[in-house]
Amino acid sequence: MIAYNTFKLNNGLRVIHHYDPDSTVVILNTLFNVGARDESPDKTGFAHLFEHLMFGGSVNIPEYDKVVEKAGGSNNAYTTNELTNYYITVPHENAETAFWLESDRMLSLDFSQKSLDVQKGVVCEEFKQRCFNAPFGLLWHHIRELLYKESSYRWPTIGLELKHIEDASLDDVKSFFYKFYHPRNAILCVAGKISQEKSLEYCEKWYGDISPSGVENPNNYIQESLPISRRFIETTDLSPNTAVFMVWRGPDFSKPESAALELFSEMLGGSENGPLYQELVKKSGVFNAAECFYTRGIGEGLFVLYGILNDGVEASKGEKLLWDVFHKAQQGTLFTEKNLKTAKNKATSALLFEKSSLINKAQKLCYFENLGLLSEINEENRQYGKVEMTDLMHSVATISQDNVSVIYYHPKSNNA
Repeated sequence: MIAYNTFKLNNGLRVIHHYDPDSTVVILNTLFNVGARDESPDKTGFAHLFEHLMFGGSVNIPEYDKVVEKAGGSNNAYTTNELTNYYITVPHENAETAFWLESDRMLSLDFSQKSLDVQKGVVCEEFKQRCFNAPFGLLWHHIRELLYKESSYRWPTIGLELKHIEDASLDDVKSFFYKFYHPRNAILCVAGKISQEKSLEYCEKWYGDISPSGVENPNNYIQESLPISRRFIETTDLSPNTAVFMVWRGPDFSKPESAALELFSEMLGGSENGPLYQELVKKSGVFNAAECFYTRGIGEGLFVLYGILNDGVEASKGEKLLWDVFHKAQQGTLFTEKNLKTAKNKATSALLFEKSSLINKAQKLCYFENLGLLSEINEENRQYGKVEMTDLMHSVATISQDNVSVIYYHPKSNNA
């Protein structure tokens, strides 16, 4: 059970307070309602770039990390297609330092060409390492290229092209910042050993006079139709073996079918005990790895089924075998009530583990508030509990070979 209280500042900043008397720290978690889907098609990767720029110095604090370390704290951030999240942890005695640091970043960054050039260099190097120098580095580029033709989900968080970051100007990033990184478009969670009264006092003191530079993100996006025919890409990769990826779009986080698909994917290929591994790796030996998973996002869900083949096996054969096992599961011939109970128990355990961490609680509170579902945060486990076997079969009923998006990866060394 996560207990919380909420209040809102006059400038629009939504604040969630969670008191933990047993904690020795205070956490400030800030969620900005902006992600890769909010970028222009010719200027992608900006939300991820700002994940780095926000640590490059603000208007009154030129060396953010040095002040955090001096206060005995730590910090980090992450970006998705749908949001950007920053968090800082400090000893509770230094709580006000965290308010000062985080509010100054929201007030304004240190927009200098030098800072931009440094962070662009970091992000460009990350792009090269992740996308060009690692196995399946362009996987999410290829998946989104297949699944979307018009939607802003058609590029990954890191950006569509390296050139978009290389060409980012100071005016570009200033415009992006003032449009999205302001009180009306943010949610702040204050969690730990700090009272609601003190939290409100510090929020008013440090955030209250920050003027909102824009409006709350309306989250209006192109609603692209689901694929109605097989889509296909065949290319080379740094992987030492041929691999097959099969992907379908699914419902978003708030839909009941989303939880059902997550449980289905866990049962089918979430571990070595699942049918995918048992049939395709252990018994037949055609694959050296075979798994599946379901990503539950705010605006979309993706069901990914994949396998890495052993030498000498054709990709087309691998696709057929993956589908055969999936289809058996889809027909209800592979799972029992015991399997479903095991998957539910695993999901429940994961939620309990998450809620044992103060930072996870703070992030969840912001996430659910951003969804408009804060009152349901303590009902999350019931989504899994309500799933019946008939729900599993219903959730995968529309998945077929006719609406799949498929990628064949071949080793570059064999296709020079």
